[in-house]
Amino acid sequence: MRKLRITVQLSDAFYHQYEEEARRESVDVESLVEQTANTLLRELEKEEEDSFVSPS
Repeated sequence: MRKLRITVQLSDAFYHQYEEEARRESVDVESLVEQTANTLLRELEKEEEDSFVSPS
């Protein structure tokens, strides 16, 4: 598995929502955004795998 460093741009309103959720979960905002990004990427990967039809 490879790790990439990325930069994410969020609106102020969206960032504040992440701040509130991070406080509730006792984590930092960066960890919460990373978790969200990883979840979205796994879902995308699964969708691509599910749509792949192997030749018969």
